[in-house]
Amino acid sequence: MSETPDTPPRRSGRGIKIALAVSLALNLLVAGLVGGAILGRPAPGEAPAIRTLGLGPFALALPREARDEVRDRIEADMADLRRNRAEIGRSLMAVRRALLSDPFDREAASRALGGSRDAAIALQAQGHGALLDTLEGMSPGERAEVAERMGRTLRRLARGDRGGS
Repeated sequence: MSETPDTPPRRSGRGIKIALAVSLALNLLVAGLVGGAILGRPAPGEAPAIRTLGLGPFALALPREARDEVRDRIEADMADLRRNRAEIGRSLMAVRRALLSDPFDREAASRALGGSRDAAIALQAQGHGALLDTLEGMSPGERAEVAERMGRTLRRLARGDRGGS
């Protein structure tokens, strides 16, 4: 089919559109991570590791001393923490390289996303272990208080109320 003056020029292929959309999503992810790190800094004494390792409801449910204990346990192995965070960064850069390749290197992107997922799971497992160690050292009454606070937090989240207590 030939183009006439009334026919718009042929547009880019579907693959280019998908690559651009994924690139935009990754850029927004990185911007969100940076912005969250800058704007979402916890108050002094709050355990940032608890929130960043998939333990969000516990950041509100645990008493300050227990949050500090969990944070200290997590930070006791800073080498592991740094290694996994660096792996996530390297993986995102590898996905970016795959997006820029022509043709799109799906296998490289898949490997990179898998590496990022594995590092995120390792970070979460580190946080879960520290949390469980702290909970195990609590009395039944202390654990019941945490369970009550957690129930209030989860009810608030279920209602969509993300505000303070």
